[in-house]
This record gives sequence, C-alpha cells and structure tokens, in this order.
Amino acid sequence: MKQHVQRHFSFLRTTAIGGIFFLLPLLVVLVLLGQLAQVIYAVAVALLPFLKDYTPFHDTTGYLLVFGIATLLLILACFVSGIMARRSIARQFTRFIEKYLLMLFPRYAIFKEQLSGNIGGEVAKNRLRPVVARLDGYSQLAFEVERYRGSDIADDPLGVTLYLPGSPDPWNGKVVMVEASRVQRIDAPFGDVVGTFEQLGTDTQRWARADVLAVPEDES
Repeated sequence: MKQHVQRHFSFLRTTAIGGIFFLLPLLVVLVLLGQLAQVIYAVAVALLPFLKDYTPFHDTTGYLLVFGIATLLLILACFVSGIMARRSIARQFTRFIEKYLLMLFPRYAIFKEQLSGNIGGEVAKNRLRPVVARLDGYSQLAFEVERYRGSDIADDPLGVTLYLPGSPDPWNGKVVMVEASRVQRIDAPFGDVVGTFEQLGTDTQRWARADVLAVPEDES
C-alpha cells in the first residue's frame, strides 16, 4: 500500500514539475506581452478623448479600434525613429543620452546587447564579438570588446580587450586585456554564446569549434 501511494505521488510530482518547465517560457512570453499591453493601453487611454466623437462604435469594437490605432502609432513611431537614427546628429544625440543613462542604469548596456543579438540583424550589430580566448592553462568562450589598431598588435600584451562572462549569469563577469594571438573570432550567434553560460556550459563544445572568422584589415 505504501509503495503504491509513493509511486502515485512520484508520478504526480514528476508530472507537475514537467508542467512547470513546459509552461515557464510561455509565462515569460505572457509577462513580456503584458508589459507591451500596458504601453499600448496608456497610448489608447490618451487617444480615447480625441477619438470618441469620431468612432462609430462605443462598445467593445470601438475600444478594439482604439487599441489598434495605438498599436499602429507605436509601430510608426519606431519607423520614424529608425529613419532619424540614420542621421549623424541623431546618432550624436543618442550617444549623449546613453552616456548619462549608463550612469543611472548600468544594465542598460546589457539590455542593448541582448536586444541587438536577438533582433538587431544587420541593422544593429552587437558590439561584443564571440571569440575563443586562450588563457593561461585553459580556454573559454568570451566576447571581444575592442582591439588596438597598430602594426605591433600581434606582440602587444594589451592588444585586445575581452569580456569574460560568468555562469549562470553571463553579465557577472570581468574585463581583461590580452595579446591578439590568444584570441580567435568564431562564427557563432551572440545569443547562442550567451546561452551557453546561462546553461552552465551546455553547447560550449559546439560553439568553441565553430568556423574561424578573419579579422578585417581595418580592425587590425
């Protein structure tokens, strides 16, 4: 009897845990959608007094129409901002704002890199480049931040600045400077490399052996 109860309890426990991990990513997506809905709701509330006399509906359909207009306005704002961002004066303004934003909110740089890695594509490339760093006694995946542009970079012990991520929090790492001969750029997606640290090293072997990328002449 006792074993029978334990077996059923174990089944229920395993099923419940499996359900939690199955629903977890869906819950995260719902939370993010909830945050977006709050922004759209705020815009819709601001628009409602101006549109209520012009919309033929004053029920659920009317409210959905207002929400649709608010969503389109947000998309239009992103598009217009993207056009403005192409101008040099806009880029200077953005750098000025980011400089002081980082003082108040240091993790802004992290969020920007994550967003660039996920949806930036060719438009907003990551500043951090995935590399394999050969350090004293071991190697690890890392990110190249910048490198010194000089003819003697190969022998310069401070030639390349690297960010060495931590695990399981990739953004709890450290910055080091090494010579260029210790750094090998790899053809690996930024988000996937970050994921190896979040998953305690899972897929490290895969990305550490990815195709090698040559350093462009204008960066060496």
